Amino acid sequence: MSHEILVPALTMLVPIVSVAMSLGALIIWIVVWYRRRVHEIDCRHKERMAAIEKGLELPPESLPQPEQMPPRSRYLLRGLIWLGVGLALTFGVHERFGTQTGSFGWIAVAVGAAYLIFYFVEGRKAAVPKREAPASGSDQTP
Repeated sequence: MSHEILVPALTMLVPIVSVAMSLGALIIWIVVWYRRRVHEIDCRHKERMAAIEKGLELPPESLPQPEQMPPRSRYLLRGLIWLGVGLALTFGVHERFGTQTGSFGWIAVAVGAAYLIFYFVEGRKAAVPKREAPASGSDQTP
């Protein structure tokens, strides 16, 4: 086979393989997550059945809640991601495709900046201690 035939074939193969691998990774992640969840439920069921057989009182069943990031740090993460994506679009696409295409990245930059501003404003509000209101009927004036 000549080199001229292989190059177009390989050029078409790269996107096909990347999409197939991405979908495969997603399917594997979903299957592993589902199996872990079923295993956790099965273990909880076996534990409760053993407690019933021994005559122990069961605590109320509660599903474990996933650990969540604190709300304040979530805004920092979102702001940094939006800002990074916006700057990458603005400057990366600008050099590659021209001036008009890169200007859409400024929208993402603005969203990221808004998240970061909110993060810092909320941080200052949390840092300022709240004054306690005087008890009603006291002689103190605010």
